[in-house]
Amino acid sequence: MLLEIRSYHFQFPAYPGLSTAPLFSGLDFSLDRGELCIVLGAPESGKTTLGRCLTGVYPGMSQARWEGDILVDGESVVSRSACDWIETMGTVFQDPEEQIVGTRCDDEAVMSLESLGLSSDEMTDRLERAFKAFLLEGKEGRNPLSLSGGEKKRLLLAALEMQNPDLWILDETLDELDREGQRFLLDYLKTLAAEKNKGILLFASKYKGIFKEAGIPMALLHGGGLIREEECADFQTLLESEGLLSLSGASVPLSDLSFSKTTQAPLFELENLEYRYPGNSGFSLHIPSFSIGRGEIVALCGPNGCGKTTLARILCGLISPDAGRITVGGRLQSPEELNLACGYLFQNPDYQLFLPTVEEELALGLRYSGMKREERKRRCDEARRLFALPGGDAPPALLSFGARKKLQGAIYSLLEKDLYILDEADSGLGFRDYLTILEQLAARGASLLVISHDETVQNLGAHRIIRMKDGRPDDRQGAVES
Repeated sequence: MLLEIRSYHFQFPAYPGLSTAPLFSGLDFSLDRGELCIVLGAPESGKTTLGRCLTGVYPGMSQARWEGDILVDGESVVSRSACDWIETMGTVFQDPEEQIVGTRCDDEAVMSLESLGLSSDEMTDRLERAFKAFLLEGKEGRNPLSLSGGEKKRLLLAALEMQNPDLWILDETLDELDREGQRFLLDYLKTLAAEKNKGILLFASKYKGIFKEAGIPMALLHGGGLIREEECADFQTLLESEGLLSLSGASVPLSDLSFSKTTQAPLFELENLEYRYPGNSGFSLHIPSFSIGRGEIVALCGPNGCGKTTLARILCGLISPDAGRITVGGRLQSPEELNLACGYLFQNPDYQLFLPTVEEELALGLRYSGMKREERKRRCDEARRLFALPGGDAPPALLSFGARKKLQGAIYSLLEKDLYILDEADSGLGFRDYLTILEQLAARGASLLVISHDETVQNLGAHRIIRMKDGRPDDRQGAVES
């Protein structure tokens, strides 16, 4: 048996505003070599925590209470420090920026091999093969932080392939990968497990049809334990009850939020937009024309690195284009004016959360609104309720990745913006939680630009789907009316 979890209990210490209930209570699970299993779970169910317990990062200095045992090849994980397991197990974090430390992609990828003392020739050979497999050729000298979210995950997967451990722990690794990247990764992992005798756990917050198509066994992290699909008579119903499968719980069907291009003039218009990142000769953005109507929901999709996030950052004034014009309501806009008109939910919520408590994060945007303190407090409390957030005195830094995404949505739901840009806002969230964000922003009559690789999310209430490729609207596919 490669991995065995025996009656495992885990409970974080008490923090203000956060639940003190145990995350795991008598959890039992096993995984042998040659097995691949997808572990589903809602935000706050403990997926990331379990991954870090499996790799020896927790309990560490977490001050958590724990009982039971986790064995790898019959040896307790806590018998060694996490770094001493490098030849046996490896992981890809949900947030790649928590893991990336190098300033060049090739340096990042070979770091574990340098720790293992491999020869220069062996490292070069592994790097070339892994970068080719994960479509990273030509990016060896790039700074990893200049990559798109999906490209960062492909970089970490390439590094793990080079490390070649027996046990792979992948935390939400499918999120932010494009559709082809998701299919490739699932096929790759199935082959890796079967032909190279690896054990692989892939954590996910949403059920995807390709899981069933690929024939991969699944389990659900629920109630402090793990329930395997074959052990549950109605696994699909259980997933739906957790908000991981169906969108049937919508309180306001987004398809009822009507938009007519014949009666609504464009709100945001872009013409002949050009942008090139300094020092990156391999990518350029060129948008001949692009518009979003008032109250319109537009889905923006395309492969990793095609320019979706770059376009979004220009739209909200974070970066200035090299050429072209952007108007709102027919009036030319400066970057500062665009920033006031747009609300942008970053791919990485940690770029936008920096205050000590949930309450302070929610109240910041209302501070200079002229609203009385009692009304500000009422609105913040209502946002916490709608978005199922913890107590107002909870520290955002201690929330799960998915909960920090929900906090992002709650913050912007309190602001009056003409356009909200949701950049992979569904990453790390189940359908129910993401739908709450979408509903609350759309109900205010704002326009929405939704960036996602998930086809269900793309079609969720969208009036148009715009596909991009190589920094341009894909003329072969064009705009698709939904």
